[in-house]
Amino acid sequence: MIYSCQEPDILGLEVQPVGDKLNVVYTDTISLYAHSVKEDSIRADESSYNLLGFSDDPIFGKNTASFYTQLRLSYNNVNFGNTPHCDSIILSLAYKKVYGDTNAQQTVKVYRLGQDIYLDSSYYSNRELLTTGALLGSKTFIPKPNDSIYLGSDSVGPYAPQLRINLSNTLLGDDFLGTSLTDNANFTNFFKGIYVTATSASGEGSIMTFDLLNAQSKVTLYYSNTDDTIKHKYNFVINENCARINHFNHTRYQYADPFLRSEVCNDTLKGDSILYIQSMAGLKIRITYPYILDLVKDGRIAINNADLIVSLDNNDYTTDRYAPPAQLVLIEEKDGKIRFLQDQYDGTTYYGGNYNASKNEYKFNIARHLQQVVDGIKENLGLYLVVWTANRPNTANRVVLKGTQRQSGNLRLQVTYTKLY
Repeated sequence: MIYSCQEPDILGLEVQPVGDKLNVVYTDTISLYAHSVKEDSIRADESSYNLLGFSDDPIFGKNTASFYTQLRLSYNNVNFGNTPHCDSIILSLAYKKVYGDTNAQQTVKVYRLGQDIYLDSSYYSNRELLTTGALLGSKTFIPKPNDSIYLGSDSVGPYAPQLRINLSNTLLGDDFLGTSLTDNANFTNFFKGIYVTATSASGEGSIMTFDLLNAQSKVTLYYSNTDDTIKHKYNFVINENCARINHFNHTRYQYADPFLRSEVCNDTLKGDSILYIQSMAGLKIRITYPYILDLVKDGRIAINNADLIVSLDNNDYTTDRYAPPAQLVLIEEKDGKIRFLQDQYDGTTYYGGNYNASKNEYKFNIARHLQQVVDGIKENLGLYLVVWTANRPNTANRVVLKGTQRQSGNLRLQVTYTKLY
């Protein structure tokens, strides 16, 4: 419902003829309804980065990020020499960043993948794949995404920040040494890949982002043989030819703040005061404006500007360690398909969506979209607000936002339009 309108004195109207100013109307009272809903899943294969970690978020509850990935030979027809012996085998993962409590310990576990995965197949974030055999390795540590490392007794390095997990407590190294590694088809049939996951350790935890396509992300087999006294190594690499899949688990938000849990369990009126949004196929916000056609009940209009303003909840005490997402995006959904708004194709300078730290808000200009709705060109489906990057599984951010009925800085739609009658 649109409660009131006003005809402003200043809205860039100095460029219009005086008579036209009487036809320009501004309103910020368009009724909005919003609430947070759980994502079902998102496409999660071959993203630029992979997420890993456990987070016991005081508001969003327990969250786990894991990934599956293939390995590939660094070269074909591998010859390990006579009677080779495994000295050690190490998984290394190149850090990108860490989100959450960076002083909390993490425990990471590595398993052998028990089924084939394919680069040309689609995988979603709730897909669970089979593993086989015993635990390959585990490590409890505090993430160090900014610390270069030195390796070996001779302190070779420094190398870029990386997590290193020893897989030497199993027969994996001996399995590799005892197999004919002629080419990648042969190898991936024998070794289907690894599953890397996290469990709770201490504190709130965090979600780590790794660059699996970085040259430092690999499995390195260190070995010796009877042919010589040299210490050898061979790299099993992760590259763009490897299938890589993120997996996310939010424990159905049963450990989340009670207000959040109630809102996502169908108490939609909670969205009047607080809204929640989270990446990793977590939470999105449903926004509707059922009375938007009241704008044209007296005749056609031309929408000049339509700003949807989304403000952070200033009562969120966790923003010091849980930074808001750099970008949010508005989308339409119908029949399981996602559609971007026409306004977005005009770029962020026009459309917006980036976080404004000085105002603690996100702002979107959706004038073209609303024009299509009031003209009857598009169905009034409402919108979903989601955390976004060029590739959605790339980030671990979340944020708490003000709802539609807050006294100050509420979720609101400010529209300026010209009457065409």
